[in-house]
Amino acid sequence: MISMSFLTGLFSFLAFVSGSALLVMVYLDNRKVRIDDGIAKFRRHIDALSPEARRSSVHHNNPEDRWSR
Repeated sequence: MISMSFLTGLFSFLAFVSGSALLVMVYLDNRKVRIDDGIAKFRRHIDALSPEARRSSVHHNNPEDRWSR
């Protein structure tokens, strides 16, 4: 009976540790900065620029314009 109680306690402890680790990993994964966040931030920055500054930024980052020079 003692070994049965020990195994039950061991599996309960392992289940608790595994569940806690899973919750921590999900929490940390949700905190990461996504690439979509960076894209949205870049678009907001471009939209805030004046048309002249926006034109040079878009022209500088356009691969077709790089090869035509």
